[in-house]
Amino acid sequence: MRRRRSAALALVALLALAGHAAAAPLTVGFYLPWDAASRASLVAHAGSLTVVSPVSASVDTAQGHVRWQPDQALPGALAAARRKPKVYPTISNAHDQVWDVTAAEAVLADTAASQAVIDDLVVKAAAQGYGGYVLDFENLSPKGWTTYPPFLARLRAALKPSGREVWVTATMSADGELVRALGQSTDAVVLMAYDQCWATSTPGPIASPNWISGALAERRLELSPGKIVVALGAYGYDWPLGGAAAVVSATQAEALAQVNHAEVIRSAPDGNPHFSYIGGDGRPHQVWWLDAAAVRSQAARIYRVHGMAIWRLGLEDPALWTGPGLGPDPSAALTAAAPRPPCAPLPAAPPSPH
Repeated sequence: MRRRRSAALALVALLALAGHAAAAPLTVGFYLPWDAASRASLVAHAGSLTVVSPVSASVDTAQGHVRWQPDQALPGALAAARRKPKVYPTISNAHDQVWDVTAAEAVLADTAASQAVIDDLVVKAAAQGYGGYVLDFENLSPKGWTTYPPFLARLRAALKPSGREVWVTATMSADGELVRALGQSTDAVVLMAYDQCWATSTPGPIASPNWISGALAERRLELSPGKIVVALGAYGYDWPLGGAAAVVSATQAEALAQVNHAEVIRSAPDGNPHFSYIGGDGRPHQVWWLDAAAVRSQAARIYRVHGMAIWRLGLEDPALWTGPGLGPDPSAALTAAAPRPPCAPLPAAPPSPH
């Protein structure tokens, strides 16, 4: 499209890309209630979304205690939204800067503890009018993963009479049998189409279009299109030489390039922009991020899915809200980039949520 769209319509046009022929696809925005930039983006753009998913709660004890995050921005954002989105809070096993695998696996393995979580979520959903939940348990052991789908199925059965849904996240590299089981136990699987290279890996693209296309093709073997929600990244990483990366917003990445007079490189027209600079610590740094052009190139190649999402509000390129509306582009051809060595984990650097 040649003309510019209003901020209220631009992200809908960007995200509402494929979906079912008979139903409008979902447009989802994840945000952090404790982050000022994330709250500001929610307030400004809630009316452009079908679903908002605040990272609201975590399971933090083996007995099934659910710790809820205060969220002062959500009521006002919903009240002011031109079109009121549904709310699907994200429930995870992350708290205090760690993924609490011990608590999560203890809860999943214990009927009483898991029922305590289910009861809490059912009561909270009724009290707050939530449309459902997004479950985001990560870093589980092989045994822990086997207990996850049955728990999700029980939660879904408890919420279904009230018309509420259960979604679950999965990485693009997850085991195929696990993805199939997650899909059978829930209403939708949110595929995390980012962290091709991650904060504790060696530097590289966060999500290249070819990587997303290949991984999504595999996921289609386990999931029906009506259960796929593709979550696109909208952030950056700043890697110091030999160290873990810091998360940066698209705006921060562009500012770093400008202040350091760094040449921004794209290995392909639709690739992730990146550059190098010398930091204040004297070490070389590499910055890779997903700007509006990179996200659009990814979105244009994703077909036949139930919906799309952005991870996460507050880090995104502002041009996502003001750029031209986009949809799946049948003529879009993947541009082959020069081969890169795969990202590798940094020594002794456990992953942490961002």
